[in-house]
Amino acid sequence: MSFGRCASLVLALAVSACASSGETSSGAGGQTAARAARGNSTLITPAELEQHQGESAYRVIESLHGRWLQPNTGTRIPASLFAGSSFARVVVDGTDLGGLSELYRLFSENIETLRYFSSRDAAIKYSTSYPGGVIEVSTRGLGR
Repeated sequence: MSFGRCASLVLALAVSACASSGETSSGAGGQTAARAARGNSTLITPAELEQHQGESAYRVIESLHGRWLQPNTGTRIPASLFAGSSFARVVVDGTDLGGLSELYRLFSENIETLRYFSSRDAAIKYSTSYPGGVIEVSTRGLGR
């Protein structure tokens, strides 16, 4: 791939990332309290996890946002730019644990939040090594 094509691709990725940044998942931007408590399509909140006590993270996601577990076939980034599975990777407290099967080992009572990053958002936060996206797990700390 020529330098010009690479530069064009990088510019296109930057523009698309900026265009998607208007959607916040942190509760900012005028979300109602009910919507914030309920979560959105990229976040599973502590309140939602409480309703699924004793269940694995896989079962919680399957119940609330099953599409996170599906292969990502709609990426706009050419597959030749990165190698890897089209399924999301599991990152727990900043550490890449591997594939979706890791979610069976994590239980709702030990999790603070679950967040899904599309391949585009995962490329921005982590790297282009995540063509299937990332399911980010934040666990409950000992002091919480």
